[in-house]
Amino acid sequence: MASDYQEIKKKRVGIGYAFNGLKYALKNEINMRVHLLITCMVITFGFLFSISLIEWILLILTIGFVLTAEVFNTAVELMLDYLAPDWHPTAGIIKDLTAGAVLIASAIAAVIGLIIFFPKVLMLF
Repeated sequence: MASDYQEIKKKRVGIGYAFNGLKYALKNEINMRVHLLITCMVITFGFLFSISLIEWILLILTIGFVLTAEVFNTAVELMLDYLAPDWHPTAGIIKDLTAGAVLIASAIAAVIGLIIFFPKVLMLF
């Protein structure tokens, strides 16, 4: 039976792997950096417009949805590049599908952002 210390160490190592993955995505994927920049802008607008708790919850869920989709897209692309280094039509379709998933997530995020922020921007005029 593992000691409490060993269990904590295993969890810490697992979290380290997760952070390594996120660092890789930020360093190597321009779309991840774009999504993070937009995330920072949305959070700033949230504070500037004093959005409600429910609006914050919706934005946080939406941001998480988009960033998660982007990380999965990156993972699938890397896996396919490793497993099928030569171009293969099926690998291309799989990459297109995961990119499409990110596009759907981003479009949903944009609609939610418009629903939350558009009325607040209109009130400024």
